[in-house]
Formats: sequence, structure tokens, C-alpha cells
Amino acid sequence: AKTAARNLMKICPSVDAKGYCLTIPMPGHVVPKSQTKTVMNDVKQLESLILSHDVIFLLTDSRESRWLPSLLCSYHNKLLVNAALGFDTFVVMRHGVRTKTPEEKKLGCYFCNDVVAPTDSLSDRTLDQQCTVTRPGAAPIAAALAVELAISLIHHKGDGNTHGEGDLGSMPHQIRGSLSRFNLLPIQGNAYSKCTACSDTVLNLYGKNGGTFILNALNDPGYLEDVTGLTQMKAAADDLLLEDIDWEDDEE
Repeated sequence: AKTAARNLMKICPSVDAKGYCLTIPMPGHVVPKSQTKTVMNDVKQLESLILSHDVIFLLTDSRESRWLPSLLCSYHNKLLVNAALGFDTFVVMRHGVRTKTPEEKKLGCYFCNDVVAPTDSLSDRTLDQQCTVTRPGAAPIAAALAVELAISLIHHKGDGNTHGEGDLGSMPHQIRGSLSRFNLLPIQGNAYSKCTACSDTVLNLYGKNGGTFILNALNDPGYLEDVTGLTQMKAAADDLLLEDIDWEDDEE
């Protein structure tokens, strides 16, 4: 990060860039008691950086590393633009912000389509499984779209849940791209009430318990699913599958 900031200033001396070295705490990666203070300092530094910026670009390389920045941006109503890569696919999306009234529709975040909480996806995996192996054009295309999406939103007078047409044109919620088909698909999805990153339950627990909530989420793989109701929902679905349903047709 520090090297990138220095190189940016070589390209454009007037740019205000500063690099930080910190670790993003991740669910499923247990924090030893001896590291608790260090981890909480990382959380405070990350939150401070988010509060001091207008737009946050989330470009990390694992699902669980996106959880805490997503939560903090949602809690503080910050515009977050997320970019994630596959081998020949990518998604660029903006996260919704908290609504002022119950009638307003909030746009979903990166985790709103999931019914499982983020957990350790890195341990005991080969290098190609830990890091995305991707076609060479995917990263620059996704980066360019992320910047253009952010600029379109900044130049619009609405909030982070605004969609449709703005002063600079369309403002999609998500852009899903495929390099194998050479196409882009703009789609929209509303927030999920049981989301492990941006639901009211999670945001209220963070606001009430702060660091304690974060540590519970990091150390207990089932904690986020339990508090959001995903555990109960999946148990109810399993019960339906186990019911003895007679599919025979009595008609001759």
C-alpha cells in the first residue's frame, strides 16, 4: 500500500495518497487472546479510515475479508463500491445505505444473496484456490467500471439507494460481466433482512456491543447465522424436506 501511494505521487504529484499496513479481521479466523488488542486496534484504524473518506472501494481477494468493511460502511452510511473477480467473470456493485423510513427500499450488499455466513475460505487450500486466477483483462475492466459507477453516484443528488438515470447516465446497482461472452449485465437486488453484513440486526448489535460483537463473529463460525435468523430458517427448510409427503396420485 505504501509503495502504491508513492508510485501514484510519481504519476501525479498533486495526488493526496497515503498507504496503510493493517490486517482486516475476518470471520472464521479465530483471534487468540494474546492478539485481541492488536485485532481491535486494526478494527479502529479501519473504521477511522472509512469515516475519513467519501467513497470506499472494496477490492480484497476473499469473501470473508469483505465482511467487516461492508458492515462498517453500512453502519456509517458510506458509499461502498465493491469489485470481485472470477476466472472470466466479475461483479461490480455498490452497496445500499440505511433508509430513513421503513417504506424505502434499500439496495443489497455483497452478502445479501447468501444464506451462509462468511467463514475461513483460505486455510488448507492450494495457492490457486486461495487467490483468484483470472484472465488478464478482468481486473482493469472491473476497476474502470467501479470508478465510473462511483463518479455517476457522486454527481447525482440522491442517496446510495438511488437507481435509474442520473446526471451522467445510468446508475445500476450491480454490473455482472463475462469475458467469455463479452457482455455486461446490469441487475438490481434489494437488501436481505437476514444479511450477515448489512441487516438491521447486525448493525444494531454492532452499535450496541461494538468490539464484543466483532470478536464473537470472528471466533464463532455459527454466530452470525444464529443472530440473523439464518440458522432457524435453514432448520425450518430441512424440516420441510424431512416431512413424510405422499406424492402418489389416488386417481385411477
